[in-house]
Amino acid sequence: MNDFLPESLTWKKLVVFAFFGLLLAWIPESVYGHHVIKGKVVDKVNNSPLSGASVTIKDSFEGTITDEWGSFTLTTEHDEGILIVSFLGYRTQEISFSSHQGLINVLMETDAIDLEDVYIDGSHVTPLSIAQIDVNIRSVNSSQDVLRVVPGLFIAQHAGGGKSEQIFLRGFDADHGTDVNISVDGLPVNMVSQAHGQGYADLHWVIPELVHNIEFGKGTYYAERGDFTTAGYVEFKTLGFLDKNMIKVEGGQFNTARTVGMFNLLNESLNEKRNAFVAMEYFTTDGPFDDPQNLNRFNFFARYNEAVNQSNMLSISASLFNSSWDQSGQIPQSLVEDGSLSRWGSLDPTEGGSTSRMNLSAKLKTLFDNDGVLTNQIYFTRYNFDLYSNFTFYLNDSINGDQIRQKESRNLIGYNASYKKSFLFAGENKIDTEIGAGFRLDDIDDSQLLHTKKRYEVIDTTNYGDINEQNLNLFGKITWQKKKWMVNLGLRFDAFGFSYLDKTEVDKIKSSKTQAIVSPKLNVAFNATNRFQLYLKFGQGFHSNDARVVTRNDSLPTLAKAQGADFGLIWKPSPRVILNTAIWQMNLESEMVWSGDAGTWEPSGRTRREGIDFSLRWQVVDWLFFDTDINYSLGRFVDEPEGSNYIPLAPEWTSTGGFTLNSIRNWSGSVRYRFMSDRPADEINSVTAFGYTVFDTKINYAHRNWTFGISAENLFNTKWNEAQFAGDYRVSQTSEPEYGLTFTPGTPFYLKGSVRYQF
Repeated sequence: MNDFLPESLTWKKLVVFAFFGLLLAWIPESVYGHHVIKGKVVDKVNNSPLSGASVTIKDSFEGTITDEWGSFTLTTEHDEGILIVSFLGYRTQEISFSSHQGLINVLMETDAIDLEDVYIDGSHVTPLSIAQIDVNIRSVNSSQDVLRVVPGLFIAQHAGGGKSEQIFLRGFDADHGTDVNISVDGLPVNMVSQAHGQGYADLHWVIPELVHNIEFGKGTYYAERGDFTTAGYVEFKTLGFLDKNMIKVEGGQFNTARTVGMFNLLNESLNEKRNAFVAMEYFTTDGPFDDPQNLNRFNFFARYNEAVNQSNMLSISASLFNSSWDQSGQIPQSLVEDGSLSRWGSLDPTEGGSTSRMNLSAKLKTLFDNDGVLTNQIYFTRYNFDLYSNFTFYLNDSINGDQIRQKESRNLIGYNASYKKSFLFAGENKIDTEIGAGFRLDDIDDSQLLHTKKRYEVIDTTNYGDINEQNLNLFGKITWQKKKWMVNLGLRFDAFGFSYLDKTEVDKIKSSKTQAIVSPKLNVAFNATNRFQLYLKFGQGFHSNDARVVTRNDSLPTLAKAQGADFGLIWKPSPRVILNTAIWQMNLESEMVWSGDAGTWEPSGRTRREGIDFSLRWQVVDWLFFDTDINYSLGRFVDEPEGSNYIPLAPEWTSTGGFTLNSIRNWSGSVRYRFMSDRPADEINSVTAFGYTVFDTKINYAHRNWTFGISAENLFNTKWNEAQFAGDYRVSQTSEPEYGLTFTPGTPFYLKGSVRYQF
């Protein structure tokens, strides 16, 4: 194991790090006089746990939120008082408590969603999740919609509907996830050293109807988040309990059909010791392209929860995903403009691919009498990926074309653990501590980049080998609260081991490398009232680079550092209006990335990004909501001359928003927009990636157990480019090479209907 650590790091330093973390977590209780209030928040009708409910002590700044089991633990100096329990869509309750009573069981009654019930909680680094509000008032119909709930996050599908989406956030073209850390219930989604791109994050294995909550954070300020947390992170929380069975059928243009089924297996709630449910999804579409996509996707998900006893809660989940598709790929803008190619045409209709993923996860949560909470999770993923693409057409091979095949199979094994504990010191000082550790092993067999023709003929082998990548991580954070102030200090340590066995050589050359990084964090918040907060954040994060690069190039950065700062405010100027705005800056050590399409690395230097984020949520009347997110970012290379320092495809102005009709006489619906401005497609701004504004709408009618819906994407049939790139290409065997914009067309007007039955 010593070979896994760099020379600059010794086991002594690791022991010191762990010792001080444990010291913070296990300081003798006798030093602190305090009371521990424990309880559970559940739906009154079906006893289902309510995760994310706010629990605060009246007339104080002390509070917490419930976990995925609906449980809460609150350390306080008060030996009696009143708890205010609130949750969107439920009637706020006031519950008397005393330090002598046992577990408090809070039964919540459903009510209309009201933003008056939202309070700004100063006890957390991410105190108010606007995404949680959005999940409650806006339904999601696809994996794309799930990501779009995050304010300021944009996506673009390259082709085919089966690939991971291209992600844009805070001035980053994060490719398929290089600079956005994505997870689902603790399972990592980003794939390291993936055949197509570093950090590749395919979310199509998530059934949208299972998403219960979304936690997100922008920037590098979160000690528990590691690799790829530069622009930010997104974690999806799926349902822990199914209160009703459901069958849903959807159909629309372009031969689109989708069915979803979710079924309770035990007909019990967690308060009755255990529950279990399964969910299934099948989706197929041809898309609007001249050559049908033939997209087929199947998802299966199962979860079992058991309250082993009052102190231990176990959750086991399993999922299975399989998808295949044909794609029309990117096409040159010049051919569409001169009329020689349809917007929905293709220069290589044999592109496409298939992918599959199987996940197993077990999580055990233990509540100790001293108010400590220990969480252990172990997971396993089996992942397969096979993709055929052609981005340059006939540029490199004028006879056979430039089609490539990217293929891999991997086993992913991981373990996460965290221990949380709270104290009171000198009466008004509350200390929250958390330490954690994790390990991740990616074992990748036969990672390939092949030059192919019409999928089935292999012309040449560019890359072929086995990759082994390990990550050991430790983190600790301590949060001090006193009345209106919150200060959070965090420290994270990550050690990586990379190895690559190159099978293209006769001798099968193996190369390896180790690297470690320490990432400090600081977050400060001042809660003037429970309706106004100022915050300041500093932190360092990083993204790892591909093992095929770092093991063979000592001069290139293995772990690209990112340093950021935020200054912002959260304000409720009136009971039904919430504003969140921030100014920020981010410095990235290197934009160098692995190009899976070329089988080599693309060198790029240091960058600086700065910008402004603005979010507004307004409940106009009881049943009508308005929201908007406006984001500006300016990004440039630091060491390049003016005019040659543009960051390709980095978004500048973006905005999303709309009106949501929420449950008025059984009707609900929305009208929403997405806007992205023009932006440079290359370093010298010689090619422009075109901006767009697209409107979507949906309307639903509910009657007893039935819900009928109709939706229209791209309501005004706008011609817009979804994914866009600048580069060299040759359109035919006999034409001359060109340089310009290639793109994938965005969805045209698309009508879809749905029927849902709950029982």
